[in-house]
Amino acid sequence: MKKQIIQLPELPHQLTPETFADVEIDDPYLYQTLYEKETLPIELTERLDVNQVCFRNISFAGLVFERASFENVRFEQCDLTGCQFQDSRFHRVVFEDCRLTGIHFESNTVDHVTIKNCQANYAQLIRTALRHVAVEQTTMRESHFFEMKPTDFRLHEVDLSESQWVETALKGLDLRQADLSGITIDPRFLPGAIVTESQAITFARLLGLVIPSHD
Repeated sequence: MKKQIIQLPELPHQLTPETFADVEIDDPYLYQTLYEKETLPIELTERLDVNQVCFRNISFAGLVFERASFENVRFEQCDLTGCQFQDSRFHRVVFEDCRLTGIHFESNTVDHVTIKNCQANYAQLIRTALRHVAVEQTTMRESHFFEMKPTDFRLHEVDLSESQWVETALKGLDLRQADLSGITIDPRFLPGAIVTESQAITFARLLGLVIPSHD
């Protein structure tokens, strides 16, 4: 079955440069704009609605977003360290060269999203639907996946070492280009995962099998 092309943000050729001081706090709607080298004020985090926007070198560190919407958005060289997103929506979004360390996604919908060349160690993804998501050249060491529902979740050169997968089925997930050293997962959720021969040996040990070395 041919994979669906992951859609990229649909942005106009020219975005209007603005600052966050131009945004109405009571109705935080960002549309067809470019923001650069700022820190997002905490006052704009509640029910933030963003469409056709590029954030470039913006700090969102430590902010909490609830019921936010991001559609056709690019995050470039942004700092989202420790950010929390709950009951939020991401559609046609790209994170590139971003710091996502300790980011917390809970009960979100993530659809047609690309994460490229990012630092996402200690990320926490909880009860979040992942549909048509690509993660490329990204580190996600010691990340935590809990009750996830990945559909068409693509991994290319991703460091998932020491990550924990709880109540998350890996059926259909291609892990061949991921570093899985030290991964923790309930063996019940392994069937259907696509792995290399060496990764299969790692998972076999999780099942309690003894594989003697050929010395």
